[in-house]
Amino acid sequence: MNPGYAGRTELPENLKALFRSCAMVVPDLVLICENMLMSEGFTQARDLSRKFVSLYMLSRELLSKQRHYDWGLRAVKSVLRQAGKLKRSDPDIPEDPLLMRALRDFNMPKIVTDDKPIFLRLIGDLFPKAEAPPKTDPHFTKIVQDTTIKNMGLQAEEAFVIKVVQLSEILEVRHCCFVIGPPGCGKTAVWKTLVRSYINNKQECEYDTLNPKAVTSDELFGAYTKSKEWKNGVLSVIMRNQVKNEDKYKSFQMHKWSVLDGDIDPEWIESLNTVMDDN
Repeated sequence: MNPGYAGRTELPENLKALFRSCAMVVPDLVLICENMLMSEGFTQARDLSRKFVSLYMLSRELLSKQRHYDWGLRAVKSVLRQAGKLKRSDPDIPEDPLLMRALRDFNMPKIVTDDKPIFLRLIGDLFPKAEAPPKTDPHFTKIVQDTTIKNMGLQAEEAFVIKVVQLSEILEVRHCCFVIGPPGCGKTAVWKTLVRSYINNKQECEYDTLNPKAVTSDELFGAYTKSKEWKNGVLSVIMRNQVKNEDKYKSFQMHKWSVLDGDIDPEWIESLNTVMDDN
């Protein structure tokens, strides 16, 4: 019933009159953030949570309005998990630079070029005198560079290699993500180079690619027939093969991907909301 979405309708007035209105409360981000930082092992959780939420509030106001920007609770949770992971890997590092690194490194891949200097200045203002060099994996970066040149036949430009490494880092904390950009900007080349880099790094990777707009919603996800029998869709067949290690999928493969390669619209992406949600 979301009127702003495609395929949704406005609630009729005569039906609306039968329901009473209810008040909704905006979640207290600072409190949620503080509790999650504590559970991840941070001792200065109260101060850091205020800085964290301030950065997201300022980003929402000062950065340009992009459709893929998300400064809400879901985005906060994924960065907090990343911060906890950094905390556990380097327990002796001070907490200010640690959170600064998580905020910068996890958000930079999704920020457009024009907004990057503004975002970096905001982080610099909120974490004065804190210095946190980016935590890189030189071994994997070298593999990506070699793969780009030898296997893919492309030039290993720094910006391209960074995008491939960033995609692998995002996939470590999110089981689902989007690669967005205009046609011809190298989206397919990025994920195909990452697949090849995983294989060269002794991590088996297998994937299926499909265009979600080429079939109807029922053919994509599956549906009940008139005789009440379940008929699998393309995506459910792929996922079943991945889970049961059937067809080309094997149990030793570390990465199994379903690549939905096509335009995003609410008609098909809406049904994947619960699958993609990190809860």
